[in-house]
Amino acid sequence: MTDLTPEDIAAARQEGDLVALLLMSAGRISSAPKQRTTSPETDAVQIAHPGAWPTGTSRPAPVPPPTGPQIDAALADYRRWLLADQPAAGTNCPCAGCTP
Repeated sequence: MTDLTPEDIAAARQEGDLVALLLMSAGRISSAPKQRTTSPETDAVQIAHPGAWPTGTSRPAPVPPPTGPQIDAALADYRRWLLADQPAAGTNCPCAGCTP
């Protein structure tokens, strides 16, 4: 094989073997590995990292600080609870940190 045709070169480019074809036509043996034709799938592989957020997620937004009226209402509720000799209470906190 001494003459290369444009069809040979086009086929070698399509297969990713152009360097090997040129070296073979010059009488040399290619020691380089064959090039990859597809890229590896990076999204399909999940590597476990203990304590890390799952892949594709992020940490939740920080809880906003309570407003002045919320603090006053909570303090008044606590004082009423103390004056009533600390009865068993069913709590229903309306703040953004406690309410789902």
